[in-house]
Amino acid sequence: MTGGVLAVLPAQAATGTQSAAARAGDLDGDGFGDLAVGAPEGTIAGHAKAGYVSVAYGTAQGVRTTRHKGITQRTAGIPGTPEAGDRFGSATAVGDVDGDGYADLVIGSGGEAIGSVKGAGSVTVVFGAKGGLGNDAIAFHAPTPTARQAFGNKLAVGDFDHDGRDDIAVAAGAKVQVVKGAAKLRDTSKPAMKAYTPPGGGAGAEQVAAADVNGDGYTDLATVAYFDDPADEGTLGVLAGSAQGITGKALGRTGLPFAGYSIVAGDVTGDGRADIVVSTGYSDGPDDFLLRMFPGTASGLGAGVAYPGTAQPGRAATLADLDGDGHADLVTSDVTVPDPDGFNNAGAVTVVPGTTSGLDADGARTISLATTGVAGASEGNDLFGSAVTAGDYNADGAADLTVGAPGKYLGTGAVSVLPGSADGPTGTGSILFTPQDLDHPAVKARFGSALGATTRP
Repeated sequence: MTGGVLAVLPAQAATGTQSAAARAGDLDGDGFGDLAVGAPEGTIAGHAKAGYVSVAYGTAQGVRTTRHKGITQRTAGIPGTPEAGDRFGSATAVGDVDGDGYADLVIGSGGEAIGSVKGAGSVTVVFGAKGGLGNDAIAFHAPTPTARQAFGNKLAVGDFDHDGRDDIAVAAGAKVQVVKGAAKLRDTSKPAMKAYTPPGGGAGAEQVAAADVNGDGYTDLATVAYFDDPADEGTLGVLAGSAQGITGKALGRTGLPFAGYSIVAGDVTGDGRADIVVSTGYSDGPDDFLLRMFPGTASGLGAGVAYPGTAQPGRAATLADLDGDGHADLVTSDVTVPDPDGFNNAGAVTVVPGTTSGLDADGARTISLATTGVAGASEGNDLFGSAVTAGDYNADGAADLTVGAPGKYLGTGAVSVLPGSADGPTGTGSILFTPQDLDHPAVKARFGSALGATTRP
């Protein structure tokens, strides 16, 4: 999810295309992208794992912790009540769902109980405003709450009908539920949802990503799903966007040798069509650590291209233009990488440059908290790379790589921000911050378990 904003935008409805603030993930309309950090295991009002979200606002110098906001279910205007195990902040996403020119924050609460249904899950939308997130918010859950379904843990935001307002897709159970963006969404206590079965699905919908795969101006919905349960294989598919929203028409599908794939979308080749990269962290047979790119074409999903470099253990984590050259770069993460002393699960990410011809394996660089110039120190059980996103927080045209390390400091957690540059993220100017830097709950909060930002073109 590439680009920057150089001017402050007025609060007005977008028509036909998304507002620049929404494209940049700008929650306050000041021209700089903003960052949301989920801490789903934070203790709130004595309730363990009730969870919270921290927002750190972008500036001309990038993300700075001096201006921030904490959001819990105790915050004024936020629906719900903090309860043990709610896991508010288990997922985060950013997009302008009401078309007012300010990006909005979408928060998953995967452990939320709906009535007596435990772990059904819910989604909260906090609306952006001049000066920062306001107190206007709504919450919704699955039409039929199901125990332990964790509705809200898998989110994607995109303008599927090209009306200038982002729509919200939530994968849970066998379906993907889509809430249409609307000018008066904040006044809707129970938003309508439309359900879709992903190509190759029927038993489970796993991952979702929003991107315009065929370049027609409508955001499409990429999915990974499986038909049988328990599943030993899956299907990558793309559902077309249109003036009516997601249509159910498939823009391609392909079988995957495993279930449990990660999926990311972005324009690697710079041709105006989003490409899809899928990967698995499994080591099993001839498809060990398979990493493939499926190029976007005018007719939809193109044929898969195997990664030309060495195997990349871990998962595909994000696609974003980290060097400002017009090509989305792939970031993979592997949380099992040891620290310099050999202690396991310190974690690392690998940045693979995008080019006109695809992914440049020869240019791949691995970055960890042990990399020279990167703020912080790599230690066992940091789990650096558990969450990865990118946002242009200083509006210089190159997305800034953002990596969560929720295991750091005995589970307090931390977030690393590595500024983008013409050479990609090098560590120069990087920061590492914790919930203490924001005066937010710290003990075993797992701060950095989820990250929300956007750099869509």
